[in-house]
Amino acid sequence: MSKIDISNVSKSKLLAALYNGSKPSGMGYMHFTPEDMTEEEATKLLEKQTYFDYLKGRVMKVDLSSNELYTGGYDMDNGKGSCERIIAKL
Repeated sequence: MSKIDISNVSKSKLLAALYNGSKPSGMGYMHFTPEDMTEEEATKLLEKQTYFDYLKGRVMKVDLSSNELYTGGYDMDNGKGSCERIIAKL
């Protein structure tokens, strides 16, 4: 289990970056849209919820309700270390 501090990262930017870096999986292909997510769209989504299992068919498995993010769920389907690499770019 790996957790990373996200207290210094905009959650809207983070959600958009994680979404844009993820891929569709399984039945998610039926809901997949190839367009990237904007920060504005992420802000609207975060007003309604903070846990994302699948989002428009893309595997997310992230909970943005606190200042720590468990990376294992995201990495399981998107590649080991991919969550931390995306966060490092922000």
